Amino acid sequence: MYISLILNVSLILALTALYNLVLRIATLEKKTGYLLQGLVFGLLAVAAMSVAYNYSSGVIYDGRSIILSLSGLYAGSIPTIIASLISLLYRYHLGGNGVWAGLATIVLCSATGLLFRRKFIKKINTLNKFELLTFGLAVHLVMLGCQLLIKPWPAGIEVISRIWLPILLTFPVATVLTGLLIQQENLRLQAEIKLKESEEKYRVLFDHAGQMIIVAQDGLFKLVNKKCLEYGYTEEEIIGQPFLDFIHPEDRKMVAEKHLKRITEKDFGATYEFRFLTKDGKTRWVEITAVHIEWEGRPATLNYVTDITERIKAQQEKEELLKVIENSQNEIYIFDSNSLKFTYANQAAIKNTGYSAEEMLNLTPLDLKPEFDRTKFDTLLQPLLSGMKIKEVFETYHRRKDGSTYPVEVYLQVVELTNKKNCLAIVLDISERKQAEQNLEKTLYGIIKAAARTAEVRDPYTAGHQEKVAELAEAIAQAMNLDDSRIKGVRLASMIHDLGKIAIPPEILNKPGRLTEIEMELIKTHSTVGFEILKDIEFPWPIAEIVYQHHEKIDGSGYPRGLKGEQILLEARIICVADVVEAISSHRPYRPSLGLDQALDEIKDNAGKLYDERVVKHCVELIEKKGFKFRETSGL
Repeated sequence: MYISLILNVSLILALTALYNLVLRIATLEKKTGYLLQGLVFGLLAVAAMSVAYNYSSGVIYDGRSIILSLSGLYAGSIPTIIASLISLLYRYHLGGNGVWAGLATIVLCSATGLLFRRKFIKKINTLNKFELLTFGLAVHLVMLGCQLLIKPWPAGIEVISRIWLPILLTFPVATVLTGLLIQQENLRLQAEIKLKESEEKYRVLFDHAGQMIIVAQDGLFKLVNKKCLEYGYTEEEIIGQPFLDFIHPEDRKMVAEKHLKRITEKDFGATYEFRFLTKDGKTRWVEITAVHIEWEGRPATLNYVTDITERIKAQQEKEELLKVIENSQNEIYIFDSNSLKFTYANQAAIKNTGYSAEEMLNLTPLDLKPEFDRTKFDTLLQPLLSGMKIKEVFETYHRRKDGSTYPVEVYLQVVELTNKKNCLAIVLDISERKQAEQNLEKTLYGIIKAAARTAEVRDPYTAGHQEKVAELAEAIAQAMNLDDSRIKGVRLASMIHDLGKIAIPPEILNKPGRLTEIEMELIKTHSTVGFEILKDIEFPWPIAEIVYQHHEKIDGSGYPRGLKGEQILLEARIICVADVVEAISSHRPYRPSLGLDQALDEIKDNAGKLYDERVVKHCVELIEKKGFKFRETSGL
């Protein structure tokens, strides 16, 4: 059996070359490509069935499952439907006791390929061996299941017991090999298409470049782009002509010498200016940058020529730019990198801060930024002045002349002015953004609180539990000196850490007696359910993952994933301790409150085993030394 199956698979691998040819045709004509792909996959399946391993009369095994599933995976629905129809007709023609099993194999393996295509569509040509092996195993488990249709019943069960091992040892591996060959060809074809497109793009860029591009050799124009024709000449009037004929007589000697140097000295790369003659006799100033190249096997130059006749307008543009800066709605400052004194402030800066232009020149950023002293500001500037960083972006507050403040976002960088390092600061007033963020945070908090109450409404005995856990977890996070953002994340995750309990029947949640093993396992699903509810919601913090992990333990004995130590988010470790303390010290349907002392004994005894030692330390200090107590909650 093994030899027959391996020979069948070898045929499939050999015939995969046909797919490569069809794939190239498919890129030329979409509809024809679909048809040809379907025909090729169908004929490959027929070829496989024609040399199949005959298990018994009418019961055959071959590589059609590989071919059709890979058709679904790589070719898509239309070619796979065509291939399936061809295969169905041929298998029905063969008949026998296994005909229905064979037909089901064709349909279901094709469908499995299409299903996996939907799953992997974004990386369909970069599947790794493990993913392909998983796919192959899935397909051939489906194929084995189809053997239950072999007549007479239950002959299929006996067949499966004999063929499952050879099938699963050979066909998934063949699926991997064939899939890799198809992927390799798909990627090669994509690369060829991209190369062709790239060549076309470069030609388009060459013809539509904003500057003249010229290849010169032996003193003649060899190739020019369309930009060169804007001076009134046709391509025929330029190609093959001496380029010196198009240059102002006073500049020809200089241009000829530099061209010769560039031809003979590959490292010669000066950029220079000269006058170019238009067809109507006018003079245009141009700037040329050229490089030495080989053209048709001989030295030549590739020249980039820019018209600079209008360069005089550059100064005017600078003046216009200064006007834009001066009238920008954002505050723009320039200050000395040593003294920090402002050397420039635009109108927005003067208006927003309330200082006059004269007053501003006597101030420094420290006068506007109350959060900074000289040491702190120098620390901020140092990476910019040393070149380690290009820019610094940060939020702070600006203080107006009248003492009021407003939030700002600062873009700070170093610029060279008059051969001296200066600092340029562009400052955005973000008052409206901050207000919007606060409003959004309030809304988010309200949504989370509503979600928390939704969970608690099913469990009146623990109403307020999440709020109390949030209270303690927040206090622990503060004691551990977490930043403000992480503290908020801890609090919000705590408020909905038991959200998944909405999927648990109330009679289990409120059961006064001890839970059965099955009931306990059901309770344990609430972490996963909570994660599934929250995973697609965008929070500024990993709320879903924190909820998912809050019953994990340091030694890996927790659930649902048995994470250990640092694998568990710190926020989840904090909530775990707070959850245990609150649960033990509170009334439950099956027991009265055991008190804070017993709760503390639990976390002390298991610090470093079940609970994070640092979290336990701060929790114990909060309760024993700092007098932390749970506030009374209204529950629902």
